[in-house]
Amino acid sequence: MVLAVKAEGVKIGYIDEEDRVQWAVRGVDLEIGSGDSFCIVGESGSGKTTLANAIAGILPPHAIIQGRLIIDGKLVLDNGRLDFNGVRGRIVSYIPQNPGTSLNPFMTVEEHFYYILRDTKSLSRREARRIALESLMKVGLDQSVLEMYPHELSGGMQQRVTIAIAIASRPKIIIADEPTSSVDANLRAGILKLLNRLNRELGLTLIMVTHDIYSAAAVCNKVAVMLVGKIVEMGEVKALLYDPRHPYTRILLNCVPVLGVKKPLKPLVGEPPRLYSDIKHCPFLDRCPFAVETCKVEPLLEPVDEKRDHVVRCWRFKELKSVEL
Repeated sequence: MVLAVKAEGVKIGYIDEEDRVQWAVRGVDLEIGSGDSFCIVGESGSGKTTLANAIAGILPPHAIIQGRLIIDGKLVLDNGRLDFNGVRGRIVSYIPQNPGTSLNPFMTVEEHFYYILRDTKSLSRREARRIALESLMKVGLDQSVLEMYPHELSGGMQQRVTIAIAIASRPKIIIADEPTSSVDANLRAGILKLLNRLNRELGLTLIMVTHDIYSAAAVCNKVAVMLVGKIVEMGEVKALLYDPRHPYTRILLNCVPVLGVKKPLKPLVGEPPRLYSDIKHCPFLDRCPFAVETCKVEPLLEPVDEKRDHVVRCWRFKELKSVEL
């Protein structure tokens, strides 16, 4: 398998006002194949956006980074040494969570395309305009959008413009950070279908970040569930939907309403711990209804069956398969 992304022991932390390091990502090993549609799922504070930002090369300069990260065959992170030259904006492109604040209000849509394509591809205004129009048409927008300013666009149009900008430089990897958070329910399905289509038609590797595992299922074929900076379950999306083995994954599924399905919603209670130091117990220990004494030692990722394409970080994943949450 040709890999688009390979992470080895990646840790990412930030220093707070008291000079303490809070670790947002606590040691992630991850392989994403070229052309995959891969989703990182988790609650707020799980580390999913920080991990995605590391892959995109847009972490803030004060971030503390450890481990190794290889993107499209290039070693971009080697224990604190960063080299995203030729990768950021060219190999990897980023779709922001809130297009309304990421687009410059003083620039037309055409100018957004021009300055990005000038910097990444050294294109002229005429060539940038041609590619901009092609990209807009791929996301269902027409030429009239080029002359418009961001405030003249609806929320759904703004999101489509940011997707068009992301694909304009012909990247191999697209990272979409909560791509439906700024649009209403009527537009959400359309944005997800668009991302799914672009992944297939353009042969892109799509990495999506979301808290909604059902949105992940609409787009992605593989899912990693993050909790307190670590992956606690990972596998094919059908496995996680129909045979989730970590209690945290099961609770995430029970938190989300599903159209046409009557079921009681069971919210995730409590707060994740603040990670000023690396915890040694299961990251879900204090909130898990199935916790036992063994859970005071953090488990490793283990394969659920002999196929080894579904892994989970839980001491009790075998016995909890048939237990109702």
